[in-house]
Amino acid sequence: MGLFRPFASIVVPASRTFVRVPQSAFRPIALTSLKSGWSQRSYSVLSQCDAKLYNYEDIKKITTHPETFPNTVLVDVREPVEFEEGHIPGALNVPFKSSPGAFDLSGEDFEESFGFEKPGKDKELVFYCLGGVRSTAAEELANSFGYTKRGNYVGSWEDWISHENASEK
Repeated sequence: MGLFRPFASIVVPASRTFVRVPQSAFRPIALTSLKSGWSQRSYSVLSQCDAKLYNYEDIKKITTHPETFPNTVLVDVREPVEFEEGHIPGALNVPFKSSPGAFDLSGEDFEESFGFEKPGKDKELVFYCLGGVRSTAAEELANSFGYTKRGNYVGSWEDWISHENASEK
């Protein structure tokens, strides 16, 4: 068996979910020798096209004037419990931890799972989570599923809340 396989798996430890991702989405970042004589390769997701980074002001414009951004979809990748406790207005909940392969589902399966239509690949998906970690992973994984128009609100929910609370004072 060769060292390279057409697909690699990402393990999301908290949910023990396996997602099949094309090997082309990965690049080797380390090669180490083990005492048994075998080699171990570590991989990092490699985005073939960079996502646009968003800040609070960008997201505020999207939420206050959604008609100006008809091809932009805010995607909250936190778990449903977190989403229910509060979310950015207009955001759709597609949890990364419990459903990492959501954007690879058929349109019918996606709608059955999440209760709304799967965004087309012509839409820009802007991901956010609590602090930017899950949104970054979700954005990179969406790229491997053919979504080339992607954004990441790295400040995410924590940044949104701090700005919203500051503007209320």
